[in-house]
Amino acid sequence: MDETVEGTAEGEADAAGVARGRRVRRATVWGGIASAATVVPLAVEGPDHMPMWLNVTISLAAGLMGAIGGAVGGRREAIKAEVRRDALDEGERELSRYRVKLVPEGAPAPPPFKEQDYTSYSLTATTSRLQLWEFDYLPQWSHSWRELSLTAEGHVLVVTGPQGVLGRFVLERMLVPEELVLASRRLRARAPRGPSPSAPTTPRTD
Repeated sequence: MDETVEGTAEGEADAAGVARGRRVRRATVWGGIASAATVVPLAVEGPDHMPMWLNVTISLAAGLMGAIGGAVGGRREAIKAEVRRDALDEGERELSRYRVKLVPEGAPAPPPFKEQDYTSYSLTATTSRLQLWEFDYLPQWSHSWRELSLTAEGHVLVVTGPQGVLGRFVLERMLVPEELVLASRRLRARAPRGPSPSAPTTPRTD
């Protein structure tokens, strides 16, 4: 009986690993194709006075470089997606992802998020919980909607958990805190009871 269960579990793990590898390879290939497809036309439309052989050479080189860069980028994003997928419970789905800036405790709120602003942090809303990630693959914390309270302080979103304030965030451009506050109330009403796994660390604010 135990051997049968163990064999089934190993078979499911192997199947999951094969599926994961297939998704990563597919993203790598399509990333290369998509990048090459955008680079080659630019090279083909070179100056009229350029010899044909030189134009073709430049086009091939640009396509190759674009394909390599796109494949690397596609693989990197696919691996991040797999890390995020592994963080989901059975039946849980990722709903939305929001780029955010962390506001240090006691510090004045920075101006609203601008399109060119950089941040390594993002909040992810799932059907069961809210997660904070760094670089889209390093989990900072994860809490069930039932454990959280979201409020808006102007253009700053405040997330409070069982032990107090988890973070104050400036949301990405074109998104106001009230939208996420309202969404959290709906999700909290639907969320299953019981705590969800939480990352042991809190996000840095430096």
